[in-house]
Amino acid sequence: MSDVNSSQNNEPHSLKYLDLFTLIKNKIDAGEWAENATIPTERELAERYKTSRTTVRKAIEHLRQKGYLHSEHGRGTFVLPELSRRSQRQLHGFTDDILARNGVPRQQILEFGFVPANEMLRHALQLSGNRPVLRIKRLRFDNTTPMGIQTAWLPVDEAHAFTQEELLEAGSLYKLLAQKMGLELLEAYETIGARQPSAAEASLLELSVNDVILTCSRVTLSVNRKPMEYVEMIYPASRYAYEIKITKDSFSRK
Repeated sequence: MSDVNSSQNNEPHSLKYLDLFTLIKNKIDAGEWAENATIPTERELAERYKTSRTTVRKAIEHLRQKGYLHSEHGRGTFVLPELSRRSQRQLHGFTDDILARNGVPRQQILEFGFVPANEMLRHALQLSGNRPVLRIKRLRFDNTTPMGIQTAWLPVDEAHAFTQEELLEAGSLYKLLAQKMGLELLEAYETIGARQPSAAEASLLELSVNDVILTCSRVTLSVNRKPMEYVEMIYPASRYAYEIKITKDSFSRK
């Protein structure tokens, strides 16, 4: 594997784990660390980058969570193939998705404010008591083409919540959650379906009521494995597609 076992005198020293995470991620994305190849040990990485093994361990765990690495007991830690990494990295925001398609992401905020949490939301977000949740409903665009309606409920503290203006400035909800609240995506659980739009939905999405829309409800977990969002999304079936990784463990055994 190119470069993995060579010394790196020009690499930054005293790295924090997110710095080391980004450095290794960039090497994998650039193909410097080959698919299916074993990466250096924690001790070797700590020596190479002049940092602690605790920092290395946290960076490696973060890379595993993000779908870049896979560990096997007794064998070591390996770089996942690009196809596996791509399917693992599908958990990202609309903004990143449209940018990856060479589009121009835009948003129009339709509703923004705190609302009481009903029983479904309390269960999905693992809430106790009667604390309110932040509800954000947005119309999402690729340039001038409406691509979907997203309604998110967030279990954020009302006293420390971000503003509508901050969301518009950031452009991405997930980016804002990471920057302002330190919340990073880990995984999500989705239910996907299809139906015809209501008259109001058809008007917003520039569809007819006879068109088909994809529906998706999602509970998103942060890296601390706690729910950070419940979101309901609808997309015109003619403008949007899902790519999903399926393994044998995805099927329940009868």
